Amino acid sequence: MALSKARWLYVGAACIALLPTETAAQQVDATKDAPTATKGKTAKPAKTAKPDKTTQDTGATTAASPAISGESGRLEGDIVVIGLRENVKTARNAKRNAQQIVDVVVAQDIGKLPDKNVPEALARVPGIQLDRSRGEGGSIRIRGLEGVMTTVNGSPTFSAGDRTTYLNDISSDLVAAIEVFKTRTPDQVEGSQTGVVNLTLRRPTDFKSGATYTLNLKGDYNDQSKRWNPYGSALIAYNASTPIGQLGFSVNGTYNDLKYNESIRWNGFPVRPGDNRQIIDPGTTPSDIFIPDQVGFTYRRGWVKRAAFSSSIQWRPNDHWKITLDGGYSNQKMGWLDDQFNIPITFTQSSAPPPRLSNVVIGADGRQVASLSADSVDPYGPGKQSWLHETSNYSGRFQVEYASERFELGGWLNYAKSDNDSDNIFAYYRFAQQPSFDVEFNTTKDPRGGQNLTFKNVDLLNPANYRFIDGYNQSRQYTKSAEKEAKFDLKLNTFASTIDYLKVGFRYATRSYDRKNGYRDQGGMQIPISLLSDYTLSPVGQGFSGTVTSSNANWLSADSGAVRRNWNTFRALAAPISSSLAKSYFPDYNPRDTFTGSDGSDAFYGMAHYNIKLLFPIDGTVGARIVNTVTNLRANQETLSNGLVNGLPGTVSTITPVTGRNNYLDVLPSLNAIIHFDSKLQLRASYSYDVGRPNVLDLNPGIRLEAQNTVRPTAVAGNADLGPIKLTKYDLSLEYYFGQTGSMSLSAWQWYHDGFIFRRQAPEIFSGLNVPVIVERPVNSGKGRHKGIEASATTFFTFLPGFLKSFGGSANFTYNDTNIGTPSFSPTGEYALTYGPYFFVSKYVYNVIGFFERDGLNIRVAYNWRSRRETSRDAFNPYNNQFIDPVERLDASINYDVNKNLTLAFEAANITRAGEQSYWGTKALPRDIVYFSRNFSLSARVKF
Repeated sequence: MALSKARWLYVGAACIALLPTETAAQQVDATKDAPTATKGKTAKPAKTAKPDKTTQDTGATTAASPAISGESGRLEGDIVVIGLRENVKTARNAKRNAQQIVDVVVAQDIGKLPDKNVPEALARVPGIQLDRSRGEGGSIRIRGLEGVMTTVNGSPTFSAGDRTTYLNDISSDLVAAIEVFKTRTPDQVEGSQTGVVNLTLRRPTDFKSGATYTLNLKGDYNDQSKRWNPYGSALIAYNASTPIGQLGFSVNGTYNDLKYNESIRWNGFPVRPGDNRQIIDPGTTPSDIFIPDQVGFTYRRGWVKRAAFSSSIQWRPNDHWKITLDGGYSNQKMGWLDDQFNIPITFTQSSAPPPRLSNVVIGADGRQVASLSADSVDPYGPGKQSWLHETSNYSGRFQVEYASERFELGGWLNYAKSDNDSDNIFAYYRFAQQPSFDVEFNTTKDPRGGQNLTFKNVDLLNPANYRFIDGYNQSRQYTKSAEKEAKFDLKLNTFASTIDYLKVGFRYATRSYDRKNGYRDQGGMQIPISLLSDYTLSPVGQGFSGTVTSSNANWLSADSGAVRRNWNTFRALAAPISSSLAKSYFPDYNPRDTFTGSDGSDAFYGMAHYNIKLLFPIDGTVGARIVNTVTNLRANQETLSNGLVNGLPGTVSTITPVTGRNNYLDVLPSLNAIIHFDSKLQLRASYSYDVGRPNVLDLNPGIRLEAQNTVRPTAVAGNADLGPIKLTKYDLSLEYYFGQTGSMSLSAWQWYHDGFIFRRQAPEIFSGLNVPVIVERPVNSGKGRHKGIEASATTFFTFLPGFLKSFGGSANFTYNDTNIGTPSFSPTGEYALTYGPYFFVSKYVYNVIGFFERDGLNIRVAYNWRSRRETSRDAFNPYNNQFIDPVERLDASINYDVNKNLTLAFEAANITRAGEQSYWGTKALPRDIVYFSRNFSLSARVKF
């Protein structure tokens, strides 16, 4: 679906966006507190109101107060704030003035977002849940749902083939404000089932007249990797009045080098021993027992290097017009250099029998093994990963805005592109002798529990015990995606008291995809390490900071680059064993794992803003958005069947092109109302119908059909016929604003979910086969319900005397009650639907933040806690009812403005060394015990 040349010219000629106007909330408030304000009408002057004697403490909005992003895609108004108190005030007023239910995070100044990065700042917002991994915060959920759309200045942004972006790749120094929308109005882009996070990036006219220069340097120490991580950013901005109007430009660059190390002790999945070759002493041990199939240690370590550059040019010929040209580039290089030690218990990594088990102690339930001793026959060893990944993102945007007393119109042309290239090599060793060990699966020697393993006959630090590289697996992936977007909005001010403005607009977007994958592996190779000239083994180093267990979880491995430096030598030595290795450095892209194509949408909306009075003044919006979505993807079907290979019986692979096309239309109505009880207390009510688009990987029409078993063939496939995930949402928010910084709110919601995507197994008919094929593919099958409560309060204690009024605090609490049916499949193919909470969603979350600001010094201490999360549910195996224990986080920061040009700062993250514990269905059997690092940073920021 291509945008015609005429449509591009039309949008380019008319491409303009409006300046935000005063909402009824502002009008009601201003009428009370400002004699010159109007009430409900734009043109006619209002009666002069008697000034409130508490005007200085009501937080009344002004012309410079921020307004939530509209046609411009940005938080508008005075967003360059100085100081923590102004930060709190600006965020509060932006929330107050919004039509939607929204929370706002505002940077204190350039380079001074309240937390170290965007995801960490979001973790303090009511209703947000943040997952952490590999040294930093990552994915987020809004009110328990994933699939959060990320927009930058109003335009959707993405990373590689995902529908959202990796928020930790966006430099916090570029961000002026973050808006978290929990409800939607028709003029906002569709496509998220839960909510939208909009990032407002700085532009030239946000800064003071003349030149602005900033430099931010930071060093961050990770106590598990024992490394200092450098960070630097610089910004130059200039704007001035000229004979042709106001002109401005800005350029910004950032660089960050993060090194991390996270230690994990783990138990594998509990199984009944099933290999009749395995000996279990004594012979009277019950047969119906469950043992983790393996145990192990993982050092999840690596590095991330991020660089970003952005520029912006703005021209304001007069008070009506604003023309902006933005461009940006970011690059992320990443290395996952994990050290992995998998220790089999009920199976073997070769043709040898599984380990002999003895000293078996059975737990209180009579079936779960608590501890045992093992004598291995197979001399397995640890492995080393080298996964390298690079993503490059490009963006460009041309935007025009026009505003007059009667109407406001605007739009933009936006282009975004994201390329990803990654490859992975994992090589594992073989010991010179068979290891023996004792293991407790839930030790009492550490308050976190988890496995505690002791080797008895192997010196893990003796190089003589490491003889071979026994096997490898290697993969590569390439993803390229680009999107073109055109958007146009028109707002007409009616000057009427009931319907004061109307808005209409359209958005066109088309996105292309190109994804390729390749994979190969081989075991039992026994390539002598001594034949690799540049392959030196050294201790991996001990992690597990603060624990008394895992005392011998230190073994030998090569450095992170040794596998790659020796890969060609390794390939030459392995050529007689693996023809694939001899053929090429990388595995070939597999046709069955390749797809290309596009999806796109045309959206049109209309809405009205109204003002009525039913006992109390009420304002809000009503309207609808109509969206037509088209998907067109091309992939391949691989059919594996019995046949002759080189004249001998074998498996024949046949590749057949397949296509997947889909087209659906959605009408998305919404109604928002704000009841103003007085100038401080208001109630928001919202109804909306939203859709979330499926992930393109689920839409991939590719199929792998295994037809060798002619009686019961099976297949794994995507589903190009997937429809959107649909939500009907009802929301309420009672809000009270007091003082210059104070606010309290209580929100409740009830969301109904339909079309949730699960993978399901079901029989299907394939051409050429006489029996049904059992196909596993994603389907729209789940219905669910979300309801919950959010409560929050924020203020500086200005009512206290003297020094105490410099203190402030913020607290919020979220209650999530979710319910959805999830499918389970037994080993024999039985199907059952079980109901329970959404996976990875905590029922309770709270944040407590204390802050202090006086004479250039500001201090902030923040605590975050979230309750247990279910991660898996199974109707047939209780051990697969997995969950993660509650998680806490304590962070602190100190900033001191030495003078108006220099700020020094100290930050501490995860002060309590909190980690994460997960379980196999019961607290008696931990799965992963994860140790997160503590981080300490020092920074200096110069601005002039």
